[in-house]
Amino acid sequence: MNSLFRKTAVGAVFAIAALAATPASATTEVPVTGTLTGCATGPIAPPADKCAGYFSGNDFSNLSSDVSMQQSAINALLGNTSYTVDFNALKDAGLVVSGSDLNALNNLLAGAGGQVLLGLHWGNVPGAAGNVSAFYLWNNATPGSIHLTDTQGYSNAVLYRATAAVPEPATWALMLLGFGGMGVSMRRRRLVSALPQMA
Repeated sequence: MNSLFRKTAVGAVFAIAALAATPASATTEVPVTGTLTGCATGPIAPPADKCAGYFSGNDFSNLSSDVSMQQSAINALLGNTSYTVDFNALKDAGLVVSGSDLNALNNLLAGAGGQVLLGLHWGNVPGAAGNVSAFYLWNNATPGSIHLTDTQGYSNAVLYRATAAVPEPATWALMLLGFGGMGVSMRRRRLVSALPQMA
């Protein structure tokens, strides 16, 4: 029994390691028409994997022009059109923070992990980052780790997505290999224990 337990534990460790394996990625600015440079280095930590912004004004509302802008920025961040912005549904779900309520923002981000897609508006801030909107994407954020490093001028936020990140194909392969190894060791153990009974 101890041998079976050890083999199963080793297989489980490989499977867990496969799930935790994530490729390193540098922060990059997504080239979206109408943006200014710098949103990736904005006052937010940890640094996003990608960002889109800055867009002029507060673009977080259910106006069709704002929703269209949100959609185009998110499509650019995700590299596809798999996500559809439904601002009213997001608001009904409590994923929209209006105004500069930092407690509400902290509550919104408290459990956000995995693939996190966040929109923020920066209000009364001097320079190019004043009265602009930006979108941030983290692909493997630790739950609860995202926070503002400087709250000056913050107002309005939308949490579009906070889900477990989809593993890379190589991660799936490693995980399946680990589960396969567990299955082989369990089957072998069953066959070995059945042999004395047949003799």
